[in-house]
Amino acid sequence: MMNELNVAHRSLEIARDNIERDLNEIISALKQGKSGLVKRLNELNIKKHEIAEANGNLDAADNDLVEINAGGKVIVAKRSTLTQIQGTRLEALFSGRWDKKLLRDSHGRIFLDVNPTCFQAIVDYLSERMISSEDSPPSPPSVDDERAHILQCQLELFGLLDKVPTIDVDFSDSSIIRDAGHCTALYDWLKEDGSDGELSLLYRGSSDGLSGPAFHSKCDNMGCTLTIIETSCGKVIGGYSNTSWTSRGSYSAANKAFLFALSGGGISSPCKMKLKNVENQHAIWNHSNYGPTFGAGNDMKVRDSQVHIKLGHSYHTGPHAEGSYTINEMEVFQVTDSSPQARIATSAKRTSKAFKSAQDKSQTVEPFTSRFSDDINKAINANRECLVQAGSEMLQLEDSFEDEQTFIEKFASGDAKDVVALNVTGTIMVTKRSTLCTVEDSALAQQFDDSKWTEQGCNAPRVMEWTPDEVSTWAKSIHGLTEDVSVMLNYLLWVGMR
Repeated sequence: MMNELNVAHRSLEIARDNIERDLNEIISALKQGKSGLVKRLNELNIKKHEIAEANGNLDAADNDLVEINAGGKVIVAKRSTLTQIQGTRLEALFSGRWDKKLLRDSHGRIFLDVNPTCFQAIVDYLSERMISSEDSPPSPPSVDDERAHILQCQLELFGLLDKVPTIDVDFSDSSIIRDAGHCTALYDWLKEDGSDGELSLLYRGSSDGLSGPAFHSKCDNMGCTLTIIETSCGKVIGGYSNTSWTSRGSYSAANKAFLFALSGGGISSPCKMKLKNVENQHAIWNHSNYGPTFGAGNDMKVRDSQVHIKLGHSYHTGPHAEGSYTINEMEVFQVTDSSPQARIATSAKRTSKAFKSAQDKSQTVEPFTSRFSDDINKAINANRECLVQAGSEMLQLEDSFEDEQTFIEKFASGDAKDVVALNVTGTIMVTKRSTLCTVEDSALAQQFDDSKWTEQGCNAPRVMEWTPDEVSTWAKSIHGLTEDVSVMLNYLLWVGMR
């Protein structure tokens, strides 16, 4: 009996020793992994400091106001705003490490040969991001359709394409929503109550028929829906319901329902009309003979090819003029996967490829374990996940730093004499002469060939080049302005471009 007990006790001691040995090995490996990352980060920071000593400003601070000439538009922002997304070209550009190398205009501002509207949209987004919480991030930067592709190019140029969220709501199946501003407005409105998600076209009036039965055959019992209507007079209006449509001939509550007006008919800007009371039991009206109908007083009612507007009953009033309008097109989209988990999954998909690539290159980590107690397994696995994530981010920072010098030399450096200010039919533009000469044999390139270029018809200083004293003198010459105005402009050091 004692022999068996001794053998069992010895087996227990061996098992304990094995577990302790394995646990200590895992902890040691995790510590080594962390030490390796700390060492790499310190080495990277030393390299950045050396670059700043040779090419930049060691006194650069987060509170510095950075003046930028973006294609002729002066934009001022805090350095911390411009550098908040680490590991991007934009962060490198305004970090201060390369200040001595950066191309500047005649007033000493950093010059960027970019579309000013798109760059302003990026800066506006970054400014909002600085003051927004993680739970309520700002809307992605957006511009009109004509400049949308330019904005995408700028985001890619500055290394922001994978760092800045894109609009999850896809209106590519819509024949009505063609304006990026409308897309952004709808995205923002849906997002307010956590209703944003994937869109699936359920119904289109031009192909399915503008009638109540046609609408209900496609849209009943389909969950959350977004209705978009384009009238023959150009109005783009509609509504959202988070309650399914039915044909029962009764009202239904929909606490997140709203109506909207995007454009047309005197609508100056997109407008959202919410329910007056989210507990209203008459948010939508369901009847087989009617299309989508909102509100107890038929705030918006669709019947066949007509939409009738009479706001103020269940929904707040808006820019709609009361009346009936002929429908040119009507579309109804199902809004799905609007849960936080779905949005997190969508976001994860965007970065999975880059993350996997970085993870493959980063240090190898043992597979997750389940051999210890639940608490220990959980702690080990969490530590490993953090280590893999940190390794991925470290690799991206190292790769970004290697890319910095090439980016600065090709895009952001140069001779101030290369910066050209143009008056194009009254619109002031600023670009680089080398940009104008990109197509070598073109008439434009010939006109701005440095060996042939001369200033003509420009005897007096151009407005953009006025000094603060010249601005002050100009203000004094304007009838009706008091002398205080000119004194204030001079005190603020306003120049012609301002």
